[in-house]
Amino acid sequence: MSNELKLGIFVTIGLIAVLLTIMLLGNYSLTSKYIVNTYFDNTAGLPKKAKVKISGVDIGNIKDIVLEEGKAKVVLVIDRKVKLYSDATAKIVSMGIIGTKYVEINPGTPGNKIIDHGQTINTAKGASLEELIENAVKKVDEVLGNASNSLNKDFFQNLYDTVENLKKVSKTIADKEKQIGQVIDNFKNFSSDLYSVTQQNKQDIRDIVLELKKVSGKIDEIVTKINEGDGTIAKLINDEEMAEKLKDTVGDIKVTVEQLQEFVSRTKKLEIDWEYMGRFDTRNEKYRNDFGIRFRPNNHKFYYIGINNIGNYTNEDDEFERNNLNKIDALIGFRSENLEAYGGVMRSKGGVGVGWSPFDKIYGPMRKLYINAEAIFRTETAKKDDPDKDKPNVVLGARLGIFKWLYVGVQVEDTLTKTNVMPYIKLKVTDEDLASIFGVAGIAAASSK
Repeated sequence: MSNELKLGIFVTIGLIAVLLTIMLLGNYSLTSKYIVNTYFDNTAGLPKKAKVKISGVDIGNIKDIVLEEGKAKVVLVIDRKVKLYSDATAKIVSMGIIGTKYVEINPGTPGNKIIDHGQTINTAKGASLEELIENAVKKVDEVLGNASNSLNKDFFQNLYDTVENLKKVSKTIADKEKQIGQVIDNFKNFSSDLYSVTQQNKQDIRDIVLELKKVSGKIDEIVTKINEGDGTIAKLINDEEMAEKLKDTVGDIKVTVEQLQEFVSRTKKLEIDWEYMGRFDTRNEKYRNDFGIRFRPNNHKFYYIGINNIGNYTNEDDEFERNNLNKIDALIGFRSENLEAYGGVMRSKGGVGVGWSPFDKIYGPMRKLYINAEAIFRTETAKKDDPDKDKPNVVLGARLGIFKWLYVGVQVEDTLTKTNVMPYIKLKVTDEDLASIFGVAGIAAASSK
């Protein structure tokens, strides 16, 4: 396996982790969800975006809280894998006395009718924090009332005994105050005596230091004799065979350094592009957004990973659109002077493509004209009644380079069936800092072999 392929695998895994992190922090999800509504008399303290749970396990979150006919309407976004039934109920629960509130759902009885997207579930009465505090105050009042009626005489007797014990402890500490002072004075006297001893024995301390210097000189003489002698230790140190092995080791290190220098020169050629494409779907009258990162270890190879048709499931009511959001692109491509061929995962399905740059080198910083064709084997989840759902999506496109970072173009999708025209703009930014980071990581990986 070549170093370039190892670097490509390392970079692809790292970028997948980065993109997954971006999706999680941006509240994106690759799982399908649906919306249900519920109504509460009071939602005080319940934050928007709060969690929705069943038996303490997260199954969704709150999308919105609005006032409707005098009641608080709470819109819940639920994971499509979780089924709720017609007798399901929801209530507001608090995590501890001062904890964050969230919505707890009882999913209902299996066998009943399943709740569908947009329907409403009933609410269950839950004790609020204010009611819990009020009940606690009532309990305290009862305890104090019992104490005032002499029903809790033992409690006051125990309290009296505790106070008496504290008084005894305080008196004991006061009695021992003189002893504590004596301990402090003794420590001061010890410090003074130590200083006096040091001053009186300065000459002895100097003599000890001189003796230590003499011992150090003796050790130097012993080392010299070992180097010049014929004893066992001298032979071990002056062994010619060992010196020859050391010479071979140094030679191996030199070869390794030369290989590392060669690898460094390759990593300097690594280029990384951040790419964004904004498309307008004329057939469905919707804007589509694609984002990805392209790695170019040399002029004749590239790797690309990205997300196609970026969107938030909770903002899309149409099931067909929801099923085609956030599709993954993961490609590897090979280039010549003016042609390139690539393939891999396109829109979470398989696909291949070719590109042609008639006027400029295809790996250059800018291409005045670029023409491409792709065959994607069902790039999207088709509608059930679509007669062409098994045919591949053939895409033809062309774009013009305005600047090194800006392109405009048009692509025609489904050319074998419906013919959907999509004009688009594409932004490309080359990231030299990120390329340096991956170069350092690649060097570390190569040097650990």
